[in-house]
Amino acid sequence: MKTLYEILEVSETASNEIIEKAYKVLAKKYHPDLWSQDKKEYAENKMQEINNAYDVLSDEAKRKEYDYNLNLEKQKELEKKIKEQNKNMYNQNVNYNNYNKQNEQTQEDFKQEEIRKMQEEMARKQQELRMRDAMNRNMQAKYEQKYEQAYENYLRNLGYKIKYKWTWKNYKDLIITILILAIICTILWFFPITHKWIIDFYESNPIIKTIIDIIGNIFVGIWNGICSIFNFK
Repeated sequence: MKTLYEILEVSETASNEIIEKAYKVLAKKYHPDLWSQDKKEYAENKMQEINNAYDVLSDEAKRKEYDYNLNLEKQKELEKKIKEQNKNMYNQNVNYNNYNKQNEQTQEDFKQEEIRKMQEEMARKQQELRMRDAMNRNMQAKYEQKYEQAYENYLRNLGYKIKYKWTWKNYKDLIITILILAIICTILWFFPITHKWIIDFYESNPIIKTIIDIIGNIFVGIWNGICSIFNFK
């Protein structure tokens, strides 16, 4: 029995774009209106097969389920084939005793090797599906970002002001930036050359001095308040 991939004449790893192109080509080729009356029934049946195959393979969820069931079916056929081979070999009358001792291991090795190959193939296809899902998620995120950007530009053109709600990531980035600046300022403060430059800059700029004194007094007041609440000395 043909698989849906064979009906659309594509490989089992074909992308959605290839599947869609193959469907369009086959749909045009087997369109009933393009066939003579005596072959029209054949074209209709062929077209139904093509539509059913495309309906499954063009849908990600349906395709995953079909690939899983197809792999199970292949494994069952493989096991059935192995059993038939074992049965045929068992029925042969060529040195049965030696065969029973020497070939059982060979049969088991063959079976294990075929199963191993099948498992590797299934793992490879699952990896491809995961990669395809990741690519689809990335593309969807990019489309959503572009849509939001275009919508914001549209609102700005209408005269609206865009306000962004701060998220935990924004607060985290702000805290990290403040900590980095604090570390840099601390290093500069204890470095002799920059320490002298900072003091001179502070003393020679009344406005900067006033602002820094106000901020310092605010922090001192906050600290004194905390000490009074928790009875710190």
